[in-house]
Amino acid sequence: MTSTDTQTCHHCGIVFRWKPLEDAEGSRRFCCRGCLGAYLLIRGAGLDAYYLRSDRSTPTVGRDTPDYSARDVAASVRQDGPVSRIDILIAGISCSSCIWLLERVIGQREGVLTVSLVHCEGTASVRFDPGLVAPEDIFATIAALGYSPRPYSPDLSARTARQEYRDLLIRFGTSLFLSMQLMAYSFALYAGFFQGMSPFMKQILQMFSFAVATPVVFYCGWPVFRGAWRGIRTRAVGMDMLIAVGAGSAWAFSALAALQGHETYFESAAMIVTFVLVGRLLESVVRQKATSGLEALYEGAPQRATIFDAEHPREIDAGDVQAGDLLLIRQGERFPVDVRIERGETEVDQSLVTGESMPVMALPGDEVKGGSLNAAAPVTARALRPAGQSYMMRVAALVRMAQAAKPDIQRLADRVASRFVPAVLALAGGTLLLLHLFLGVALDQSVMTALTVVLIACPCAFGLAVPTAVTSACSRFAKLGIILRGGDVIERLARIDTVLFDKTGTVTQGRPEVIRWDVLGDFEEKRLLYLAATVERVATHPLARAIERFAAEQGCLAGECRDFDAIPGRGVSASLDDGTVIICGSPLFLREHGVALDSLSELENAAGTVVVLAVAGCAAGYFVISDSVRHGAREASLLFRRRRIETWLVSGDAEAVVDRTARSLELSHARSELTPDNKLDLVRELQAAGRQVLLAGDGINDAPALAAAQVGCSISGSSDIALENADMVITGTNLSQLTAAHALARAAMRVIRQNLAWAFLYNLIGIPLAMCGMLTPAYAAAAMTVSSLTVSLNSLRLMKVRIDG
Repeated sequence: MTSTDTQTCHHCGIVFRWKPLEDAEGSRRFCCRGCLGAYLLIRGAGLDAYYLRSDRSTPTVGRDTPDYSARDVAASVRQDGPVSRIDILIAGISCSSCIWLLERVIGQREGVLTVSLVHCEGTASVRFDPGLVAPEDIFATIAALGYSPRPYSPDLSARTARQEYRDLLIRFGTSLFLSMQLMAYSFALYAGFFQGMSPFMKQILQMFSFAVATPVVFYCGWPVFRGAWRGIRTRAVGMDMLIAVGAGSAWAFSALAALQGHETYFESAAMIVTFVLVGRLLESVVRQKATSGLEALYEGAPQRATIFDAEHPREIDAGDVQAGDLLLIRQGERFPVDVRIERGETEVDQSLVTGESMPVMALPGDEVKGGSLNAAAPVTARALRPAGQSYMMRVAALVRMAQAAKPDIQRLADRVASRFVPAVLALAGGTLLLLHLFLGVALDQSVMTALTVVLIACPCAFGLAVPTAVTSACSRFAKLGIILRGGDVIERLARIDTVLFDKTGTVTQGRPEVIRWDVLGDFEEKRLLYLAATVERVATHPLARAIERFAAEQGCLAGECRDFDAIPGRGVSASLDDGTVIICGSPLFLREHGVALDSLSELENAAGTVVVLAVAGCAAGYFVISDSVRHGAREASLLFRRRRIETWLVSGDAEAVVDRTARSLELSHARSELTPDNKLDLVRELQAAGRQVLLAGDGINDAPALAAAQVGCSISGSSDIALENADMVITGTNLSQLTAAHALARAAMRVIRQNLAWAFLYNLIGIPLAMCGMLTPAYAAAAMTVSSLTVSLNSLRLMKVRIDG
């Protein structure tokens, strides 16, 4: 029976779970383009007999029964523009070398565009072209390396972390108990070495030592040997290889020495494994602490939701809520998804989502973010989107993406780590040859010195220096209500020397109010309000919302219009059913459309933003709109200036309004009457002068400038557009969060530099000491463990470090 008959790949034998590819004749099927290419290469070389060999190995991945279904895999795939993205939980990641291996092997698959791994979580985020590679291909690639991939979910991630911690704890406990027993035998052997001991008793003690050391090395140390074998198969040796060589060689050398009646070093092999396990156990605790901010976001999402089914409430899983479902949220419950209030009034605690400590009123028509707490009364609300697409889940996804993204400084660390292990093995081999062959040192002592060189080396210190700091920093950012689009933002944020603040909705509250209005000529007041509400009804700018609210308060509701056109930051235009053209916007916008505004010259120094409405080319009336300054704006300006950072206020408002606001906030510079294109030009002008620019805007009208700045920051965290356009989103309303973000970014870069300096100095000093025979293997293993822990614990300081702002 051929592979085609059994629906397996002709080349690798994997069972199909997706539509296979066929060769030109259509007689052979393949699981992926890689296998098809391999088949064509083999056939082209005239080696078709390869497929007739009964002993050729085939991967067992496709025949294993995983603890997830194809439906689980399909459900975890989400669209990311024209491509797809899947998050994968990978069990068995033990060190930075695993990250290096997985990123490169997965990234080499055809159709995989990018792959980013978060060491602290053991997760991979993979962007791929679904037309070239299936998700199952990616899972099979990971499994072929010896890891256990599963579709990511917060619950599964936490459960897997607990299982791995429990497994480590059992192995460490066993190793510690047996190693203590082994040390008792070793002390007796040491005493016999100095004071004399009968050969029979020495042999008995060495046999006991062998019996005790063997399970320590090969059971307790099995994860290390598994990782080393994985590295050998993929030709990507890492930290596990160094430890396996050290512990395995010490055990094998001691076993051979025992047979020949020489001195043994079983205790060194056992202590190597014990020190490594205690290090990994502590690193597991550090990883859980480093991701605590992200876990808090997931834990805030309720597991159950109450929906109305034929007017009767019933409970369902929150993950099954669909857009349009009618939900009941009782007092004390959290909103399972993003909703719009339909009936009832309540107070909502959004502290988990935005960081705001004070509850806010939620009235019919108001939108509430998923994860917020209903603090006052039961309400009925309509789901705006499914649970997996709620604001909080998207924020959590951004945090995970940020933890996976690499700053530029990590490229150096990755290059060093990838070349480190072969260099160490070469140094160890050279040390052995030099000591034994050229200097005449005894073989056993030469071997132990070479093993010490292997064990003292710590490539993980290089590999962990950056990702542990980035993960801890991103978690701290999340706790502060600051969401980064990538870990690389930290490096750019720490370097900024110029901050541009947009005015409306950024340094101001974003809820402007009409403080003055009037008609021009003999135009009717009610007619002015009606037309203004009609043309602004479709617009999204905060000033448009202010005019619409004001008109509604005066009893004028919006009508219908057509041919609506909005120019971001300038104004809007539309036509009524009778063809009358209505224009509403800034005085500059109306002048560009030929509207005479000579009668409005007295408004040049108005205490707010002037919006003019014109009907059929003639000015009909105006509104003066003011917005209160956002809390923390002045403090943020002063803190940035104290750090020698230039501060600018940029706005499309009139010069008098912008200058007055800039003076009140003590900002260094101000630019007024700027269009979105003008803001983009200003950003590029400053960058051409060598400035590192951060632009804080609303994420809507500032999208081009946000994208061009070194760091684009949106203060309006509730905006969907903000999440898409900005490098950084402030979910709260206090601008001091921005200065706190800058301080934390600088602290993170200091920690990264400290970690890299420690890794370099440790290896620079430790390896020569080991080559000179000044350390033992057990001490070297302990030092290596301490080195990795030092980097991890130093990174963890970011969770508690004091920051200004």
